[in-house]
Amino acid sequence: MIVRIELNQLEKRSNDYFYNDTPFNGEAYDHRDNQLYQVYEITDGIITGSRDYGALQAEGMIKIDYDLLNSGEYFDYEMNQLPYYFQGQPFTGIAYEYRFGFVLAEAIFINSWLVEYISFFADGTGRLKRYEKNDIDITETTGDREWYLEWENNAYKRIESRYLDYAGTAHSGNIKLYFNEQKQIKQVIIKDDYAYVSLLVPRDDLGLDFKTFDDLLAKQDIFADNLSIWSIEDSLFNQWLDRGLLNQVKQLELYHTNVQPLTITKMQQLQSLQQLKISEWKIDENDKPLFIKQQKQRFLELASALFLLKESCSIDVILEDDDENIFEKYLPDDLKQQLT
Repeated sequence: MIVRIELNQLEKRSNDYFYNDTPFNGEAYDHRDNQLYQVYEITDGIITGSRDYGALQAEGMIKIDYDLLNSGEYFDYEMNQLPYYFQGQPFTGIAYEYRFGFVLAEAIFINSWLVEYISFFADGTGRLKRYEKNDIDITETTGDREWYLEWENNAYKRIESRYLDYAGTAHSGNIKLYFNEQKQIKQVIIKDDYAYVSLLVPRDDLGLDFKTFDDLLAKQDIFADNLSIWSIEDSLFNQWLDRGLLNQVKQLELYHTNVQPLTITKMQQLQSLQQLKISEWKIDENDKPLFIKQQKQRFLELASALFLLKESCSIDVILEDDDENIFEKYLPDDLKQQLT
Protein backbone atom coordinates (compact mmCIF):
# COMPACT_ATOMS: atom_id res chain seq x y z
CA MET A 1 0.00 0.00 0.00
CA ILE A 2 1.26 3.44 -0.95
CA VAL A 3 0.90 6.34 1.48
CA ARG A 4 -0.19 9.47 -0.40
CA ILE A 5 0.33 12.79 1.34
CA GLU A 6 0.40 16.50 0.54
CA LEU A 7 3.96 17.68 -0.02
CA ASN A 8 3.54 20.55 2.42
CA GLN A 9 2.98 18.04 5.23
CA LEU A 10 6.56 16.83 4.94
CA GLU A 11 9.58 18.45 6.57
CA LYS A 12 12.51 18.98 4.24
CA ARG A 13 15.97 18.57 5.77
CA SER A 14 18.66 19.26 3.21
CA ASN A 15 17.37 17.12 0.31
CA ASP A 16 15.54 14.56 2.44
CA TYR A 17 11.83 14.53 3.38
CA PHE A 18 10.54 13.53 6.81
CA TYR A 19 7.12 12.91 8.32
CA ASN A 20 6.93 12.92 12.13
CA ASP A 21 10.75 12.81 12.30
CA THR A 22 10.83 9.66 10.17
CA PRO A 23 12.18 9.48 6.60
CA PHE A 24 9.07 9.33 4.42
CA ASN A 25 8.15 6.44 2.16
CA GLY A 26 5.34 6.97 -0.32
CA GLU A 27 4.11 9.63 -2.70
CA ALA A 28 3.90 13.36 -2.06
CA TYR A 29 1.37 15.47 -3.99
CA ASP A 30 2.51 19.00 -4.78
CA HIS A 31 -0.61 21.04 -5.56
CA ARG A 32 -0.40 24.80 -5.92
CA ASP A 33 -3.24 27.27 -6.43
CA ASN A 34 -5.75 24.41 -6.35
CA GLN A 35 -4.02 22.49 -9.16
CA LEU A 36 -1.82 19.41 -9.03
CA TYR A 37 1.68 20.36 -10.09
CA GLN A 38 3.68 17.16 -9.54
CA VAL A 39 3.66 13.86 -7.68
CA TYR A 40 6.98 12.83 -6.13
CA GLU A 41 7.90 9.22 -5.42
CA ILE A 42 9.91 9.16 -2.19
CA THR A 43 11.91 6.27 -0.72
CA ASP A 44 13.56 6.60 2.70
CA GLY A 45 13.14 10.35 2.47
CA ILE A 46 14.79 10.70 -0.95
CA ILE A 47 12.93 11.61 -4.17
CA THR A 48 13.38 8.70 -6.56
CA GLY A 49 10.92 9.70 -9.26
CA SER A 50 8.13 12.05 -10.26
CA ARG A 51 5.15 12.32 -12.58
CA ASP A 52 2.41 14.84 -13.32
CA TYR A 53 -0.57 12.71 -12.24
CA GLY A 54 -1.72 10.82 -9.15
CA ALA A 55 -3.14 7.31 -8.80
CA LEU A 56 -5.40 7.87 -11.82
CA GLN A 57 -3.64 8.66 -15.09
CA ALA A 58 -5.14 10.69 -17.94
CA GLU A 59 -2.87 12.65 -20.25
CA GLY A 60 -3.55 16.27 -21.17
CA MET A 61 -6.31 16.79 -18.59
CA ILE A 62 -6.65 19.66 -16.18
CA LYS A 63 -5.92 18.51 -12.59
CA ILE A 64 -7.74 20.58 -9.97
CA ASP A 65 -8.91 20.39 -6.37
CA TYR A 66 -12.32 18.82 -5.91
CA ASP A 67 -13.61 21.90 -4.08
CA LEU A 68 -13.58 23.88 -7.33
CA LEU A 69 -16.34 21.71 -8.83
CA ASN A 70 -20.06 22.37 -8.64
CA SER A 71 -22.63 19.63 -9.04
CA GLY A 72 -25.74 20.03 -11.14
CA GLU A 73 -29.09 20.63 -9.46
CA TYR A 74 -30.78 17.56 -10.91
CA PHE A 75 -29.86 13.88 -10.73
CA ASP A 76 -29.66 12.27 -14.16
CA TYR A 77 -31.39 8.90 -13.85
CA GLU A 78 -30.24 7.74 -17.28
CA MET A 79 -26.59 8.31 -16.37
CA ASN A 80 -27.30 7.36 -12.72
CA GLN A 81 -25.31 10.30 -11.32
CA LEU A 82 -25.11 14.04 -10.90
CA PRO A 83 -23.23 16.07 -13.53
CA TYR A 84 -20.27 18.23 -12.41
CA TYR A 85 -19.18 21.64 -13.68
CA PHE A 86 -16.06 23.80 -13.50
CA GLN A 87 -16.38 27.52 -14.07
CA GLY A 88 -19.87 26.96 -15.42
CA GLN A 89 -18.85 24.36 -18.02
CA PRO A 90 -19.20 20.55 -18.01
CA PHE A 91 -16.00 19.35 -16.39
CA THR A 92 -13.45 17.17 -18.16
CA GLY A 93 -10.38 16.45 -16.05
CA ILE A 94 -9.19 14.99 -12.77
CA ALA A 95 -10.30 16.27 -9.36
CA TYR A 96 -8.28 15.69 -6.17
CA GLU A 97 -9.53 15.76 -2.59
CA TYR A 98 -7.37 15.98 0.53
CA ARG A 99 -8.09 15.41 4.24
CA PHE A 100 -5.84 15.70 7.29
CA GLY A 101 -2.94 16.29 4.89
CA PHE A 102 -3.43 12.96 3.11
CA VAL A 103 -4.93 12.26 -0.32
CA LEU A 104 -8.54 11.22 0.19
CA ALA A 105 -9.79 10.73 -3.36
CA GLU A 106 -9.19 11.20 -7.07
CA ALA A 107 -11.88 11.32 -9.74
CA ILE A 108 -11.84 11.50 -13.54
CA PHE A 109 -14.72 13.31 -15.24
CA ILE A 110 -15.58 13.34 -18.94
CA ASN A 111 -18.01 16.01 -20.10
CA SER A 112 -19.37 16.38 -16.52
CA TRP A 113 -19.78 12.62 -15.88
CA LEU A 114 -17.75 10.59 -13.40
CA VAL A 115 -15.93 7.78 -15.22
CA GLU A 116 -13.33 6.67 -12.65
CA TYR A 117 -12.93 7.19 -8.92
CA ILE A 118 -10.53 5.98 -6.25
CA SER A 119 -10.45 6.85 -2.57
CA PHE A 120 -8.25 6.00 0.40
CA PHE A 121 -8.56 6.00 4.15
CA ALA A 122 -7.02 9.37 5.07
CA ASP A 123 -5.09 7.93 8.02
CA GLY A 124 -1.59 7.58 6.63
CA THR A 125 -1.87 3.85 5.93
CA GLY A 126 -2.48 4.04 2.19
CA ARG A 127 -5.36 1.58 2.50
CA LEU A 128 -7.97 1.61 -0.25
CA LYS A 129 -11.54 2.55 0.61
CA ARG A 130 -13.41 2.57 -2.69
CA TYR A 131 -12.89 2.18 -6.42
CA GLU A 132 -15.46 2.91 -9.10
CA LYS A 133 -15.25 2.79 -12.88
CA ASN A 134 -17.93 3.67 -15.42
CA ASP A 135 -17.40 2.91 -19.09
CA ILE A 136 -20.25 5.03 -20.37
CA ASP A 137 -21.39 4.52 -23.95
CA ILE A 138 -22.94 7.85 -24.90
CA THR A 139 -23.85 6.50 -28.36
CA GLU A 140 -26.04 3.77 -26.79
CA THR A 141 -24.84 1.26 -29.38
CA THR A 142 -22.66 -1.11 -27.34
CA GLY A 143 -23.55 -0.69 -23.66
CA ASP A 144 -22.36 0.66 -20.32
CA ARG A 145 -19.97 -1.25 -18.08
CA GLU A 146 -19.61 -0.44 -14.41
CA TRP A 147 -17.39 -1.68 -11.59
CA TYR A 148 -17.63 -0.89 -7.90
CA LEU A 149 -15.24 -2.10 -5.19
CA GLU A 150 -15.35 -1.19 -1.51
CA TRP A 151 -12.95 -1.98 1.35
CA GLU A 152 -13.39 -1.95 5.13
CA ASN A 153 -10.87 -2.84 7.86
CA ASN A 154 -8.25 -3.57 5.21
CA ALA A 155 -10.43 -6.21 3.53
CA TYR A 156 -12.70 -6.03 0.51
CA LYS A 157 -16.32 -5.65 1.56
CA ARG A 158 -18.30 -5.32 -1.66
CA ILE A 159 -17.63 -5.90 -5.37
CA GLU A 160 -19.98 -5.23 -8.27
CA SER A 161 -19.64 -5.83 -12.00
CA ARG A 162 -22.42 -4.63 -14.27
CA TYR A 163 -23.06 -4.51 -18.01
CA LEU A 164 -26.09 -2.82 -19.55
CA ASP A 165 -26.44 -3.89 -23.17
CA TYR A 166 -27.89 -1.41 -25.68
CA ALA A 167 -27.47 -3.61 -28.75
CA GLY A 168 -30.36 -5.91 -27.92
CA THR A 169 -28.27 -9.10 -27.72
CA ALA A 170 -29.47 -10.02 -24.20
CA HIS A 171 -25.97 -9.81 -22.73
CA SER A 172 -26.87 -7.47 -19.87
CA GLY A 173 -25.75 -8.79 -16.51
CA ASN A 174 -24.95 -7.94 -12.92
CA ILE A 175 -22.84 -9.56 -10.20
CA LYS A 176 -22.87 -8.21 -6.64
CA LEU A 177 -20.69 -9.78 -3.96
CA TYR A 178 -20.70 -8.98 -0.25
CA PHE A 179 -17.91 -10.31 1.99
CA ASN A 180 -17.40 -11.00 5.69
CA GLU A 181 -14.24 -10.09 7.62
CA GLN A 182 -12.65 -13.41 6.63
CA LYS A 183 -12.90 -12.41 2.93
CA GLN A 184 -15.59 -15.02 2.33
CA ILE A 185 -18.66 -14.34 0.22
CA LYS A 186 -21.70 -13.99 2.45
CA GLN A 187 -24.10 -12.80 -0.24
CA VAL A 188 -23.99 -13.18 -4.02
CA ILE A 189 -26.45 -11.73 -6.54
CA ILE A 190 -26.17 -12.91 -10.15
CA LYS A 191 -28.59 -11.60 -12.75
CA ASP A 192 -28.86 -12.26 -16.49
CA ASP A 193 -25.77 -13.05 -18.59
CA TYR A 194 -23.08 -14.17 -16.16
CA ALA A 195 -20.29 -14.37 -18.76
CA TYR A 196 -20.42 -10.67 -19.59
CA VAL A 197 -19.83 -9.55 -16.01
CA SER A 198 -17.34 -12.17 -14.80
CA LEU A 199 -14.51 -9.60 -14.82
CA LEU A 200 -14.56 -8.19 -11.28
CA VAL A 201 -11.33 -6.18 -11.07
CA PRO A 202 -10.61 -3.82 -14.01
CA ARG A 203 -7.18 -2.68 -12.72
CA ASP A 204 -4.02 -4.51 -11.69
CA ASP A 205 -3.03 -2.15 -8.86
CA LEU A 206 -5.92 -2.58 -6.42
CA GLY A 207 -4.17 -5.09 -4.17
CA LEU A 208 -6.49 -8.02 -5.00
CA ASP A 209 -5.18 -11.48 -5.84
CA PHE A 210 -7.95 -12.23 -8.35
CA LYS A 211 -9.40 -10.65 -11.48
CA THR A 212 -12.45 -12.68 -12.44
CA PHE A 213 -15.26 -14.41 -10.58
CA ASP A 214 -13.79 -17.77 -11.59
CA ASP A 215 -10.46 -16.73 -10.03
CA LEU A 216 -12.33 -15.94 -6.82
CA LEU A 217 -14.22 -19.24 -6.84
CA ALA A 218 -10.92 -21.09 -7.13
CA LYS A 219 -10.08 -20.06 -3.57
CA GLN A 220 -10.61 -22.58 -0.79
CA ASP A 221 -13.79 -22.14 1.30
CA ILE A 222 -14.67 -18.92 -0.51
CA PHE A 223 -18.31 -19.06 0.63
CA ALA A 224 -19.24 -18.18 4.21
CA ASP A 225 -20.99 -20.63 6.54
CA ASN A 226 -24.07 -18.38 6.37
CA LEU A 227 -24.70 -17.69 2.67
CA SER A 228 -27.42 -15.87 0.75
CA ILE A 229 -27.72 -16.43 -3.02
CA TRP A 230 -30.01 -14.24 -5.12
CA SER A 231 -31.34 -14.75 -8.65
CA ILE A 232 -28.97 -17.54 -9.67
CA GLU A 233 -29.90 -19.85 -12.54
CA ASP A 234 -30.32 -23.55 -11.84
CA SER A 235 -27.49 -24.59 -14.19
CA LEU A 236 -24.92 -22.34 -12.50
CA PHE A 237 -26.04 -23.42 -9.04
CA ASN A 238 -25.59 -27.05 -10.09
CA GLN A 239 -22.06 -26.28 -11.22
CA TRP A 240 -21.26 -24.99 -7.75
CA LEU A 241 -22.73 -28.11 -6.19
CA ASP A 242 -20.72 -30.38 -8.49
CA ARG A 243 -17.50 -28.49 -7.72
CA GLY A 244 -18.09 -28.81 -3.98
CA LEU A 245 -18.06 -25.03 -3.48
CA LEU A 246 -20.99 -25.16 -1.04
CA ASN A 247 -19.84 -28.11 1.03
CA GLN A 248 -18.98 -26.03 4.12
CA VAL A 249 -22.16 -23.89 4.09
CA LYS A 250 -24.31 -24.36 7.19
CA GLN A 251 -27.15 -21.89 6.57
CA LEU A 252 -28.21 -21.22 2.99
CA GLU A 253 -30.80 -18.82 1.59
CA LEU A 254 -31.97 -19.01 -2.03
CA TYR A 255 -33.74 -15.72 -2.73
CA HIS A 256 -35.87 -15.40 -5.88
CA THR A 257 -33.76 -17.93 -7.76
CA ASN A 258 -34.55 -20.37 -10.57
CA VAL A 259 -33.25 -23.40 -8.67
CA GLN A 260 -35.37 -26.43 -9.56
CA PRO A 261 -36.91 -29.05 -7.21
CA LEU A 262 -34.57 -31.81 -8.48
CA THR A 263 -31.64 -29.59 -7.51
CA ILE A 264 -33.07 -29.25 -4.01
CA THR A 265 -33.07 -33.04 -3.73
CA LYS A 266 -29.47 -33.08 -4.96
CA MET A 267 -28.49 -30.87 -2.02
CA GLN A 268 -28.53 -33.96 0.20
CA GLN A 269 -24.80 -34.11 -0.58
CA LEU A 270 -24.17 -30.94 1.48
CA GLN A 271 -23.07 -32.59 4.70
CA SER A 272 -22.61 -29.32 6.63
CA LEU A 273 -26.01 -27.84 5.74
CA GLN A 274 -28.22 -27.21 8.76
CA GLN A 275 -30.85 -24.84 7.37
CA LEU A 276 -32.19 -24.13 3.89
CA LYS A 277 -34.43 -21.13 3.30
CA ILE A 278 -36.10 -20.56 -0.07
CA SER A 279 -37.74 -17.19 -0.71
CA GLU A 280 -40.08 -16.95 -3.69
CA TRP A 281 -42.18 -14.16 -5.17
CA LYS A 282 -45.56 -13.81 -3.47
CA ILE A 283 -48.47 -14.86 -5.67
CA ASP A 284 -50.30 -11.85 -7.08
CA GLU A 285 -53.98 -12.70 -7.46
CA ASN A 286 -54.17 -10.06 -10.21
CA ASP A 287 -51.82 -12.05 -12.44
CA LYS A 288 -53.09 -14.19 -15.27
CA PRO A 289 -54.70 -17.46 -14.11
CA LEU A 290 -52.17 -19.59 -16.00
CA PHE A 291 -49.23 -17.83 -14.33
CA ILE A 292 -50.83 -18.21 -10.88
CA LYS A 293 -51.37 -21.92 -11.56
CA GLN A 294 -47.69 -22.29 -12.55
CA GLN A 295 -46.55 -20.52 -9.39
CA LYS A 296 -48.67 -22.72 -7.16
CA GLN A 297 -47.35 -25.82 -8.91
CA ARG A 298 -43.78 -24.62 -8.30
CA PHE A 299 -44.55 -24.05 -4.62
CA LEU A 300 -45.97 -27.58 -4.37
CA GLU A 301 -42.90 -29.12 -6.03
CA LEU A 302 -40.50 -27.09 -3.90
CA ALA A 303 -42.33 -28.03 -0.70
CA SER A 304 -42.19 -31.72 -1.64
CA ALA A 305 -38.46 -31.52 -2.42
CA LEU A 306 -37.82 -29.68 0.85
CA PHE A 307 -39.73 -32.36 2.75
CA LEU A 308 -37.47 -35.07 1.33
CA LEU A 309 -34.40 -33.02 2.22
CA LYS A 310 -35.69 -32.45 5.74
CA GLU A 311 -36.46 -36.10 6.35
CA SER A 312 -33.27 -37.52 4.83
CA CYS A 313 -30.80 -35.03 6.30
CA SER A 314 -32.60 -33.55 9.35
CA ILE A 315 -32.27 -30.08 7.85
CA ASP A 316 -34.43 -27.16 8.98
CA VAL A 317 -36.33 -26.02 5.88
CA ILE A 318 -38.25 -22.81 5.19
CA LEU A 319 -40.29 -21.91 2.10
CA GLU A 320 -41.36 -18.26 2.05
CA ASP A 321 -43.39 -16.13 -0.35
CA ASP A 322 -42.00 -12.74 0.83
CA ASP A 323 -44.52 -12.60 3.69
CA GLU A 324 -44.75 -15.93 5.49
CA ASN A 325 -43.50 -19.49 5.71
CA ILE A 326 -45.66 -21.47 3.24
CA PHE A 327 -43.87 -24.82 3.53
CA GLU A 328 -46.76 -26.70 5.17
CA LYS A 329 -49.37 -24.77 3.18
CA TYR A 330 -48.16 -26.30 -0.11
CA LEU A 331 -47.06 -29.65 1.22
CA PRO A 332 -49.23 -32.52 -0.16
CA ASP A 333 -51.57 -34.02 2.44
CA ASP A 334 -49.85 -37.40 2.48
CA LEU A 335 -46.53 -35.71 3.32
CA LYS A 336 -48.11 -33.47 5.96
CA GLN A 337 -49.16 -36.60 7.86
CA GLN A 338 -45.51 -37.73 7.94
CA LEU A 339 -44.20 -34.52 9.51
CA THR A 340 -42.57 -35.20 12.84
